[in-house]
Amino acid sequence: MSRPPLISRRLLLTGIWLAGTAIAHAQVKRGTDQGIGGTGITRGDDHGIGGTGIVGVIQRFGSIYVNGERVTYASDVPVRIDGQAASPKALRIGQLARVVAVRQADGTLLTRNIAIASEVAGPIESVKGNELTVLGQKIVLSDKVSRLRPGTQVAVYGLRRTDGVVVASLVEPRRVATERVTGLVERGPDGLRIGGLKLKGVDPLLVGQRVQIEGRASQGAMQAARTRIDDFSDLVGASRLSVEAYVQRAGANLQLGSGFVAHDGSRFGPAAGEARMVVNGTFDPSRGFQVDSAQAIGQGPGAPPPGGSNPNRSPGGSILHPNRGTPNLGGGPSGAPGASAPGSSPGANPGAAPTGPGGPSGPGDMGAPGGPMGPPGGGMGGGGFGGPGGGMGGGRR
Repeated sequence: MSRPPLISRRLLLTGIWLAGTAIAHAQVKRGTDQGIGGTGITRGDDHGIGGTGIVGVIQRFGSIYVNGERVTYASDVPVRIDGQAASPKALRIGQLARVVAVRQADGTLLTRNIAIASEVAGPIESVKGNELTVLGQKIVLSDKVSRLRPGTQVAVYGLRRTDGVVVASLVEPRRVATERVTGLVERGPDGLRIGGLKLKGVDPLLVGQRVQIEGRASQGAMQAARTRIDDFSDLVGASRLSVEAYVQRAGANLQLGSGFVAHDGSRFGPAAGEARMVVNGTFDPSRGFQVDSAQAIGQGPGAPPPGGSNPNRSPGGSILHPNRGTPNLGGGPSGAPGASAPGSSPGANPGAAPTGPGGPSGPGDMGAPGGPMGPPGGGMGGGGFGGPGGGMGGGRR
């Protein structure tokens, strides 16, 4: 009877050493991942803990690129524009999108819902060169647009500077526009206001909060019919957040032009003045937004004046954890028509489990992701007036 072969001590030690080397090599290889599209979000950040809430201007299609990220979606993905159901064909370059995207096994990002939110919608009050006024909001475009006339109903998409001016990425005519404005509620000598628009019927406790208001405007004042705090709490399912914004330092925090304050720890953001950036981070236990990386993306047209923002502007409110909710204030119950969170359909949350066909195929899928984000592009088509980098544009490519 033959004896089983013996494994020598030397051979055993050699095998253990080789196995350990292979594991270490694999760990190092995974650790050198360079991230996605220059946003500072590395692959694997959102595996098993929820998705990434992405808020930014649509740069191009294939499927959509927001904050340098390529976000895929099904051809029948639910889309809501200012709270109203719409077709994916209504998506335009320059619109401000909100999505909760989940990283797939192949590394791609997939969203089940797309929310589009304008900063202000209503009649144009004045046009002067490359500046508009809509519902008391000063709006800066990339260049003079002669086709816009006072009285035209429009929806304006873009980002606010920290002085409250909206840098438009798209001005889109609307046949019927519900008058609405979203911005930081401030207290002026004659009462509450957002920008140059006086507010009536708004709770004074909302001062310092970014609020979405719908109503009827007349003679420079809006009577609020529906009011909702806009704190990204509609991004249900997100454990990370990537936000495009104009940013300036405020002590140990970052003040975003939209009115939010993010906890920065003096590590990121501009040292002085104001910059347009993509800010990335996570939600901390106190429901705040903790920045862990930020990337400047250039000023482009509509850059803030030297010296930065309006020093008398309210410091703004915090970004709240999207899974903990926020109250609906005034103007009817939460979920009433026109009062729902931008992009959230009744009974459904962005980033919730899929209810229909999924998959990475999106309309006009154009392949590999691009590099770091530049100012929104233009291109002919779509019936909009381009903002930064745009000329005429906003159409699909």
